[in-house]
Amino acid sequence: MNIINKSVRFLCCLIYLPVVVAESLPDPLSLEQAMGMADDAQYYQLIEAQSSIVRAQSELERAEAGLGFRAQLEVEAAYINPSPIAFDQSSNDSRISLRMIKPLYNFGASTENILAAQTEQLALQNYMPFIIGQRKIDIARQFFEVILSDLKYAWDNEAMAVAYIRFETVQDRHALSQISDVDLLESESNYVDVLHQRQLSEMNQRHSRAILADLLNRPAELPSNLKMPVLDFSQQIPTDYSLLLDQVMMNNPQIKLANKQMQAASQRVSAAENKFGPRLDAEIKVSEYARVKGSNDEWRAQLNLIVPLYENSSIKRDISKARAGWLQQRANLLNIKINLRKQILKLWQTVNVLNQRQEQLLTSQDFRELRLDKSRALYEMEVETNLGNSMVAISEIQYKRAKNNFELALARMQLRLLSGEVDPL
Repeated sequence: MNIINKSVRFLCCLIYLPVVVAESLPDPLSLEQAMGMADDAQYYQLIEAQSSIVRAQSELERAEAGLGFRAQLEVEAAYINPSPIAFDQSSNDSRISLRMIKPLYNFGASTENILAAQTEQLALQNYMPFIIGQRKIDIARQFFEVILSDLKYAWDNEAMAVAYIRFETVQDRHALSQISDVDLLESESNYVDVLHQRQLSEMNQRHSRAILADLLNRPAELPSNLKMPVLDFSQQIPTDYSLLLDQVMMNNPQIKLANKQMQAASQRVSAAENKFGPRLDAEIKVSEYARVKGSNDEWRAQLNLIVPLYENSSIKRDISKARAGWLQQRANLLNIKINLRKQILKLWQTVNVLNQRQEQLLTSQDFRELRLDKSRALYEMEVETNLGNSMVAISEIQYKRAKNNFELALARMQLRLLSGEVDPL
């Protein structure tokens, strides 16, 4: 119990810490360095997760208050006309009392609420690494987008250079009346289209960096240079889908959280049903009176047993509300399992397809490199060649291979995270 309270106080401190000026982003920035920033406590997703834990702590404190010690001071000012036979004929019948009440047992109502709050709070704390893991994958995805935007710009820049050289050649031939106006306009149109595509790629370079900067919680600092990551695909993914699915269903953090929340909802149903049960309180009362009466007690210690005889509508309402909460949590758990089965199947198929595509792209790159060498040799021999097209083809295959590798890495990261491994790398 003390561990939970300390954890919550620590999280509260994180929320209210003053904003510290962060160090500048490394230049160049590596994938590991970027993903290492996923646990920044000032990012909105982590603040939302922390607020859920603090909210669960407040529910725990409210539940504990049901068995908490209460002390109250009662002051009664009264002026009376005493009976003629009263021993004390004074008219001041005021009194002051200190009453201390400690509920001893309410037959499970408070205990079940306390257990429910503890269960949910601990489950939310255990879910925090999964949220950070999701952040790491989001950062990795955007990190890859930045690199792809650079590769796409290089590809489009090569294509623009080739289109411009061709357009210049067509202009020269048109000046010599060797080609028609239609051919000139066609060449110019092709060049303008390629130039526009390069401008879009250049715009995407900045846009992708702005998104990454926001994910790293550094919106004012756009990362300029990124290191090409070395991706490790040595860890085998189960080839049997059923085996992979069983592994995910057993270890998935979302399912574990939903199960715990359904357990807490069940405990709240029991607490609501026990509200109609008896209650046993211990009470100590110390009083001082203005008038002297034989029935006055200076102090009193007693046990109070309260047995309800009629179930009013408020208790029925609380029971119905608790049962509705349990049904909602059960529906949430079933929905998570359905979505997970679809997601795991898609990721498993994606990994298999991208693995095959990886080999195909490697073969294509080998072919394009050989064709580039041939075009370069013909160019040096001053023989007509398509060297420009060969260079564009190399830039294209480099982009496609990187895109395939990045998509494969993200799919594998997601499978690891959904299988309960909170470090996607």
